[in-house]
Amino acid sequence: MATASATSNDGSARSRFALRERSVALDSRIDAVRRDLADIRLADRVFAPHYAVPARRSIGHVTAILAAPGGHVVSQALAGEPFDVLEFTSTHGWGRSPIDGSVGFVARAALVDAYDTSHVVSTANSVLYADRSLDRPLPLSLPMGSRVAAVPANDEWAEVDGGYLLATTLLPLSDETGDAVAYALRLKGVPVLPGGRSGDGVDAAGLIFLALSLAGSPPARFVDLQAETIGTPLAAGDPLQRGDLIFFNDHVAMLVDTDTVIHADDVVRCEPVAALDRFGPIRARRRSA
Repeated sequence: MATASATSNDGSARSRFALRERSVALDSRIDAVRRDLADIRLADRVFAPHYAVPARRSIGHVTAILAAPGGHVVSQALAGEPFDVLEFTSTHGWGRSPIDGSVGFVARAALVDAYDTSHVVSTANSVLYADRSLDRPLPLSLPMGSRVAAVPANDEWAEVDGGYLLATTLLPLSDETGDAVAYALRLKGVPVLPGGRSGDGVDAAGLIFLALSLAGSPPARFVDLQAETIGTPLAAGDPLQRGDLIFFNDHVAMLVDTDTVIHADDVVRCEPVAALDRFGPIRARRRSA
């Protein structure tokens, strides 16, 4: 915690800031701290000239979370997800996603008034229909990970704002069980997208984040953090099983069975474990459950 306590060379009082406790390591990907501003929820950990109270908004459509306006993509925010805005500019909101923990800028056009959701899309893409039939598809689909406020219309259909979705494509947010591998397999063929974590595209860590989140155990968002925190570590000689994760310096793959993995390469694909040698030495092996 920072406090003002300093004295000038001639003995007169002069304020400056000094840390009385050990400073904390910050990660700009997940800690909403800048030179000029910080999330007030971090006030007990870091000093900043100004603190901001988060303004909760919802995401209207899938959008990139950027390190800076026009900068590189850190992650994604998906339709229906909350986003905590700490500062608005004319074009963006800077803040933090409470879903994957990533910090950055999102386009103001993607931010809408906060609303409650009940279900998450659990197939690669869920087509929106004009009525409870397959005859009138609308030119809109929601990628895996999108959140909606859905009301069951019957055993086959759920009504959402603007149309109907097949009930089989939705998972209640209250459902905290599931098979992460099965969700990952639904994304086979989905392209790799920098920062992606939806049915429209994923990066290596985004595939793992999405699959484990749908299974009820959301992990850290980024490969290095996943390699340090997911589940329990496995020794080099421990046998691998379905759902285990193999980490490299900038890549991760999930075991489908003892001989096969699924991972995001140029697209999401299944390959023999032996084919992973091209990613270099193994950094960690972890069991997610």
